[in-house]
Amino acid sequence: MASDVKFLTIDDVAEMLQVTRTTIYNLKKKGLPFIKLGKNIRFNQDEVINWVLTNSREPSKENK
Repeated sequence: MASDVKFLTIDDVAEMLQVTRTTIYNLKKKGLPFIKLGKNIRFNQDEVINWVLTNSREPSKENK
């Protein structure tokens, strides 16, 4: 494992994405990759960024 891997808590991811903790739990149910260490949930920062970019949608043309 590379030493530059950064694991984030739910609060860290919520702050990074500027959303609530509840939103992170909902995104986790929708496939946001996470690691469970005992009772603790951690997120690989690079995987979170890639998942968000891959699963984001462009605004519809109707909203313009």
